[in-house]
Amino acid sequence: MQGLIDIEPKQYLDFILHESLIASTTLNIFNLTPNSISFKIKTTTPNMFQVKPSMGIIQPNSQASIDITTTLPIKEENKLNSKFQINASTIEQNDEQDLANFWKYKDASFIQQVQVKSRLKIQEIKQEIIQQELQQSVISETHENVSQMYQSVIDSQSKEKDEEIQRYQEQIDSLQKELSDYQLMLKSVKQQEVAVKHHGNKFELKQVLIIAAISLILGFIFGK
Repeated sequence: MQGLIDIEPKQYLDFILHESLIASTTLNIFNLTPNSISFKIKTTTPNMFQVKPSMGIIQPNSQASIDITTTLPIKEENKLNSKFQINASTIEQNDEQDLANFWKYKDASFIQQVQVKSRLKIQEIKQEIIQQELQQSVISETHENVSQMYQSVIDSQSKEKDEEIQRYQEQIDSLQKELSDYQLMLKSVKQQEVAVKHHGNKFELKQVLIIAAISLILGFIFGK
């Protein structure tokens, strides 16, 4: 019997694998008639799936959405080869109370049967994982770039400080050398003064000061 219902999807029930390794999908059944339709869903592996609802009634020109979930965790390498069969038949108002008996005694010639296969679809979860890994990679790369920039600024500032300290050190060394030269010249003048006094030389103090001044000037010039 044909023409009572239509289903979506028509060929494959794509079970989407979730993080809990439980796969699920949705089957939509459309009533194409102006009469009430009863449906019943069977599967080749009933212990593997939970179908809600597995039977029911669809009002005229309406539809029903069926949630199908695996009862056990599914691994990515597993394959779903189960088949589902949707049975449909018109129903009278007085048959609505007991659907189990309705399908038990229903003549097969009044039943439309539609079959659909199942398959595992893991593309969505893989794409989600890839997106998470990509986001994490971007965050890590950004953090690394910021750290490198910060370190570069620190290194630049440290280099400038080192160069400034080196310049100060050179100035200090230069001043210390000038001071040392001055101390040597002063020591030389004092030695000359002592020599003059010791030998009874008649140099006047003015002459000694002139000689000392000349020595200081010459020392300063040659020191530069």
